[in-house]
Amino acid sequence: MWFELPVLAPGGALAAAGGDAVVLEAAAPDGRVAFLVRSAGEGGPSYSLELVLRGDNDARPLMCLIRYTGPDGRMRELLVPVVQGPVGPAASYVRLPEFRIDAAWTASVSIPVGPESDWDTDTVTTSIGTALNEATREAWRRVREHVGEDLRGVIDGALR
Repeated sequence: MWFELPVLAPGGALAAAGGDAVVLEAAAPDGRVAFLVRSAGEGGPSYSLELVLRGDNDARPLMCLIRYTGPDGRMRELLVPVVQGPVGPAASYVRLPEFRIDAAWTASVSIPVGPESDWDTDTVTTSIGTALNEATREAWRRVREHVGEDLRGVIDGALR
């Protein structure tokens, strides 16, 4: 199931000097996943996404696919895994390469990762490269434990 996320308004694109600011907060229709878009304004705006899973979490990693249109009109796809950590809610933090304020974007509902999970290898590699913190890289390591051998090799290569 896919759902649309709100378009970032131009007035919300400014960040505090020397830091970042949440410029958009949205939730999945079922309320289980929150999407927090952050903007860092130094050297032109850049955007990142924190995906937070709320409520009762599955022991397996969950995956959400994000799609948005880049400035060249091409569709960008990012896989964002979330996994329950030792404390607090499951969350991941990724860069949104070439995201722009007027981009139309959608997300899939979060689904458990399993042996049947089959994603494009270029999308997996690109997605791992957008990880902004160790918790997100750890989520990818946990994803690796639940997918087929081919994807394990792709994940191992991208995490190096």
